Amino acid sequence: MGIANYVPAISIPRPSTAVILLTATGGLAVWLGSKALRRIQYVGKNEQVLVKRLTEKIVVNGPTVYFPNPLTTLSYSKRKAINLSALQYVKVDDSQTGETRVVAGPALVFLGPYEVAQDVADKTVLGANDAVRVTNKTSGEERIVRGPATFVPAPLETVSRVIEPITLTKKEFVKLQDKLSGRVWIERGPGQLFLEPHVVAVTPKAAAYSLQSHQYIRLQDTLTGVVRVERGEQLVFPGPFEVALDGGVQACIDLQAWEYCVIQDRTTGKIRVERGEKLVWLSGTERVVDSEKEQAVKVDSENAVLVLNQKTGVQTLVETPQLFFPNEDEVVVEVRKRIKLADNEAVILKDAEGKYHYRYGDPNKNDGEGAARSFFLPPYWELVSLMWSRGRRREHRDLRITVFDMRAQYMAFEFNCRTSDNVEMILEGTFFWEVVDLPAMMRYTGDAPGDVCAHARSCFIQLVSKVTLQTFMDTFNDIARAAHSSDDNFYAQRGIKIHSLEVTRYQCADASTSAILEAIIQETTNRMNRLSCQESENEVALAKLRGMVEQERATGEVLDIQHQHAQATARAEGAAEAERCVAFLDALRKSGLLPAAGADGHDPAEEFWKLLRKNDALKAVAQGSAHVYFTPQDAHLTIENRS
Repeated sequence: MGIANYVPAISIPRPSTAVILLTATGGLAVWLGSKALRRIQYVGKNEQVLVKRLTEKIVVNGPTVYFPNPLTTLSYSKRKAINLSALQYVKVDDSQTGETRVVAGPALVFLGPYEVAQDVADKTVLGANDAVRVTNKTSGEERIVRGPATFVPAPLETVSRVIEPITLTKKEFVKLQDKLSGRVWIERGPGQLFLEPHVVAVTPKAAAYSLQSHQYIRLQDTLTGVVRVERGEQLVFPGPFEVALDGGVQACIDLQAWEYCVIQDRTTGKIRVERGEKLVWLSGTERVVDSEKEQAVKVDSENAVLVLNQKTGVQTLVETPQLFFPNEDEVVVEVRKRIKLADNEAVILKDAEGKYHYRYGDPNKNDGEGAARSFFLPPYWELVSLMWSRGRRREHRDLRITVFDMRAQYMAFEFNCRTSDNVEMILEGTFFWEVVDLPAMMRYTGDAPGDVCAHARSCFIQLVSKVTLQTFMDTFNDIARAAHSSDDNFYAQRGIKIHSLEVTRYQCADASTSAILEAIIQETTNRMNRLSCQESENEVALAKLRGMVEQERATGEVLDIQHQHAQATARAEGAAEAERCVAFLDALRKSGLLPAAGADGHDPAEEFWKLLRKNDALKAVAQGSAHVYFTPQDAHLTIENRS
């Protein structure tokens, strides 16, 4: 069985037509009511309803309750009003008229039916040191808005940029130019400067020229060329077309008592000389000739000044002791030192006519009036310098000689020559030479040492070429003597005297020949050394023998003296002993202790004296290691037999 068999049967009655209509009408009313409720707009106080009707648009601002008419309303929408703070603004465009309005806060902005709001922007808050440049997009005009203010641009204005003010202190200025009129002017401080759109700063702000009491500045107008001079103390602002000359602020020329300066007026060309002590200020057309300050020349016993008069062209030498200042027409050519010559020195002077004059340190050699050993070089005169050769071979002629030494002096030389057996030699030596006649030397040569060496070399080459190497080695000193004495007229003609010429060293130019020569010289040297050593040994042996002889002679003399002393000592001791013996015997005989001497010559006193001397001798022997032997005569022994 199916489950339908267990469901009870229910009978539903069929509704009538009236009921169906009533039900449909009620449902339709409910649906229309719900639709009407949804069209009702509850608009807040910061809201509005934009309604698009059949022919127009309207807005309904809150707070309100609004029901759009379904028959005349195409669409509607609710939107928020724009809430602006005190620092905000908004631009609103009207799409119907094309106009734009600006609404500044604080405000609650309700847009019109055809208006569209741009983005909300912040107001430009300008401080006391701020400004903005505003551009009108329709006319292109620009204007400056300065603070303090809160700036809101007009509908067609835009803020081009924020302008930084030019802040000027009391000593600052800026050069400005109006681009519309072309006018240029100087704006001085103190203050703040906001440039108009058509005004530009030609140069950055700069400091005015602060002048102290000893300073000045010269400013030249580039348009007119006029130069104005401003002295301190003050603050100087240049004009719009003025530039500073001389590099800016200058100090006046402070001249001491020994200083001066030469100043020329560039408009007239006139020159003036200002002497110290004073302060000198230049005018706009004046300049300093040469250096700013010149030292006056101190003329004394050691210094003189040569002065040229530029008008007449005459040179004068000022020798009077003073502090010399030149005048407007004079220039100092040079300061000349006093020339002081020692006894051995000399100089050559050339005057204006080219004539030579000779001055010597030795007063006996100076001829003419005023020819002193200490003098100043006169005007138009000059010291003559000669270029002498230098070097052992005189290969460089660059030795400048102004003061000539008249003493004899040494000069080294070196040159090559060749012997008759074709051995090339390098000779080194010295000249001992002297300049004895300075005018003759000046007349015939300008290089005295070069001529001497060249002539001596020529003579050496001639003499050495005639001898062999062996002969040269044995007689090179004689060859040197002949080289300088064979042609004395050459040296005398040039005022030169050769005292001696010595060869100090020679060697072969060829290495192999030089080695052979070195071996010969070495062997000769060894032989001389051996001879010298043998002579030294002989001298030592001879000296030794002489010393031994002297020693023996001294020894004999010592022995003789000792013998004489011993004899004298023995005599003295014998005499003393004899005196003691005689005194002892006399005292013993006089005492009567012993018998008197007999007729046979036997004296008991003498026997007693001998006995005492033997006793002394025994004592002396007993103190040593000697052995004493007695003869029978000395012993006096008696042998007894006691049996």
